[in-house]
Amino acid sequence: KLRGSLIANKTLRLLPLEEVYNKVNGVWNLSSDQGNLGTFYITNVRLVWHAEINESFNVSIPYIQMRAVKIRDSKFGTALVIESLKNAGGYVLGFRIDPVEKLQEVMKEIHSLYRVYSANRYSVCSTRSRIGLPR
Repeated sequence: KLRGSLIANKTLRLLPLEEVYNKVNGVWNLSSDQGNLGTFYITNVRLVWHAEINESFNVSIPYIQMRAVKIRDSKFGTALVIESLKNAGGYVLGFRIDPVEKLQEVMKEIHSLYRVYSANRYSVCSTRSRIGLPR
């Protein structure tokens, strides 16, 4: 989802059963010529980024809609690249995080969660069953 109301009072609006695993400040969204500084929220369901100066400029990418997660070179330097599935818009989103060691840590965390969802597209249903909720 692009540019929805995801943030309220500087806090991520969580989905049912969603948990924030990590909040990463200082993440540049590379969608414009100069980039936009913002924050990542890494949750058990999705990756969310929002701009620091305008919280309504944001993106929410569920792991289930990701096609690829990788690091590659860009005109802004080394970047984290998230590609969404074609039926989810076919977006290619780039993010820069400094230093590169921090970028690699964030990439490892996101890629790990992405792999869980791509191996088992029904993990949300499994989680619901584990805690006694109907599928």
